[in-house]
Amino acid sequence: MEKIFSVYSRYLQSTPTSQRASIAICHLRKTFGNTSLRGISKKVPEYIASRKVSAGTINRELGVLQSALRYAFKQGITDFMPAIMKLPSPPPRAQFLSHLEVEALLNASSSFPEVDRFIRIALMTGQRKEAILSLRWDQVDFEANLIDFNDPSMPFASRRKGRGTVPMSQALKAFMESLGEDSIWVIHRSGKRIRDFRSDWAKIMKASGLSITPHILRHTVATHLAQKNVPMPQIARILGHANSQITERVYAKFSPDFCKQAVEHLSV
Repeated sequence: MEKIFSVYSRYLQSTPTSQRASIAICHLRKTFGNTSLRGISKKVPEYIASRKVSAGTINRELGVLQSALRYAFKQGITDFMPAIMKLPSPPPRAQFLSHLEVEALLNASSSFPEVDRFIRIALMTGQRKEAILSLRWDQVDFEANLIDFNDPSMPFASRRKGRGTVPMSQALKAFMESLGEDSIWVIHRSGKRIRDFRSDWAKIMKASGLSITPHILRHTVATHLAQKNVPMPQIARILGHANSQITERVYAKFSPDFCKQAVEHLSV
């Protein structure tokens, strides 16, 4: 099994998800590293019991184990595929900020210009962190009032999670016009693209009294739209979901009128 992990780790270097999967492999090796292929299935319960993390994290890590075994099988390293038991999928979470919490966040971020720029764009587009940090000015169309967060020129573009093409509201357009195109990147520091801002984010969290990840801004946008009865297909398009099923599964419960017209036909 250790050989499979080593081969798969080398393969991961060519994928956009290598860092996250490599972290998973570090945890998997502690339980499965010296296990024979035919003993892996019996070791899964031990792994689940030893990992003091959420069911979602455990399932993601076991998914990496499955991917490593599948890759080894395709490469002819093994001719046996053990069954991998997973935990029941946890219900989707949709933590989001209230309007007062958004105000507190923006007040705290005002001392950090680049992060403040990210937060405001996130709250007006609902896009993922990487999509915003990699946004170039040539993806912003002021004439058509659109921002296309998709970038087919990026490495592994076809494997990346969906990104939206978002119409600019008046507020977003005014904000984007106020920034000035002094770099090819919308968010930059001295002309160079920002890859991360963990240190500044931690300071903003301390100042605001919040404890969230940047991804919660995306959930906040989707939840607020659902609360205002924006149709699920429209929310899905903005978020870049392939279809509205995942959107409905996570956010429909926040929409006051979702299925209201349908239940009006039900009576006894």
